Amino acid sequence: MNFRNKYLLITLRTLFGLLLIFSGVSGLMMGDSTEGVPEALIPITQALQASGIMHMIKVTETIAGIMFLVGFLPALAAIFTAPIGIGIIVFNAMLAPEYILIGIIFSLWNAYFGYAYWDKYRALFKRG
Repeated sequence: MNFRNKYLLITLRTLFGLLLIFSGVSGLMMGDSTEGVPEALIPITQALQASGIMHMIKVTETIAGIMFLVGFLPALAAIFTAPIGIGIIVFNAMLAPEYILIGIIFSLWNAYFGYAYWDKYRALFKRG
């Protein structure tokens, strides 16, 4: 199977974009509320919200989601979302291991975009 298939890439990019837009907008709309947040994650979530970091993450998710959805620099959008996926894995591994699967799926999905757009990233890994 060709994993760089144009239609597979567009479909996964669109779904990932919708997921990011939903997550980002709902996080921004939630404000400082911790409704629906697992109890183990409430203190750190409140700290992230109070510091403004959570808002920055949600704005980044929303912008990257729009970029994926409309196909505007999707390789750059994948770079924007890579640290978010790693953060989800670390965050959940430390505080709520039962939710780590979400971070793993997010990161694998993002890794697929790294593979699909490798031609655009190749120059970043060359010496001199």
